[in-house]
Amino acid sequence: MDNEFLDAYKEHMDMISKALENLAARIQTIEGAMGKMPAPGADMIKYKPEGYRDHLNIKEVLDDLYMRINMLEDRVNQHNIP
Repeated sequence: MDNEFLDAYKEHMDMISKALENLAARIQTIEGAMGKMPAPGADMIKYKPEGYRDHLNIKEVLDDLYMRINMLEDRVNQHNIP
């Protein structure tokens, strides 16, 4: 084999090696970011209503809203307001 071919081959292998190192670094960055994300479920969304000390997850917010709606409906029904 001639030196020109071997030099080109070495250059291409070096380029592939650098590309693989770059991809490995990018994968590591993505995995790090994914590790910081909350698990799928109610805790993915947090909200702190005014007057509350703590943040609530989406389930707690909806439970609170339904409780308040039911309380208002009970008051309306007690006073016979149409």
